[in-house]
Amino acid sequence: MFDRIARRYDLVNTVLSGGTDAGWRRRAARATGLVAGGSALDVACGSGKLTAELARLAGPEGKVVGLDFSPEMLAIARREHPAIEFVEGDALRLPFEDSEFDVATIAFGLRNLSNPVAGLSEMLRVVRKRAVVLEFVRPPQGPIGGAYRLYLKTLLPAIGGAISGQPSAYQYLSDTVDSYRTPDELRAMAAAAGWARVRYERLAMGTVGILIGDRPS
Repeated sequence: MFDRIARRYDLVNTVLSGGTDAGWRRRAARATGLVAGGSALDVACGSGKLTAELARLAGPEGKVVGLDFSPEMLAIARREHPAIEFVEGDALRLPFEDSEFDVATIAFGLRNLSNPVAGLSEMLRVVRKRAVVLEFVRPPQGPIGGAYRLYLKTLLPAIGGAISGQPSAYQYLSDTVDSYRTPDELRAMAAAAGWARVRYERLAMGTVGILIGDRPS
């Protein structure tokens, strides 16, 4: 499915988020605390948008790697960001050594993992300092949450399908809205994976969140 939507993936995301998705990625990149000369892994990197934000923070002396399981997504990432290393691989079995990177991220990919806690554990295994998740969360109660749910169920598949030419893929993304976790569930998953000092930042009126955790001392 992700191979099929790769060509228009970034355009669809920008349209569906009203252009705010770039700001979310910048916030997530800054939340890692990555500094010039540091190293980072971006898991489920897709076309490399968050990977590129990390590379800007790390600078020319840093080491940033993007990993994804979709060859078509990686082809776009390599074309758009030729100076960054991209690797095809499994988020549940990261092909890296323990503590190989300073930080790791995953953006809008956690809910697609068959075992999210195992994925969070793998992220923690390969870092020395911190892991960060940028993810959609379950629509909150009240008018905002109701409007957001209606948007996900109706406009998202219609607009995403029309732009991408792959309506079934965006119908899938719409149908999985009930699999979105709450902030408390995300915190609990991170704790179960061994993350320390877990905290959560609320974005986009509570519809998007940044989950941050550190490697235990």
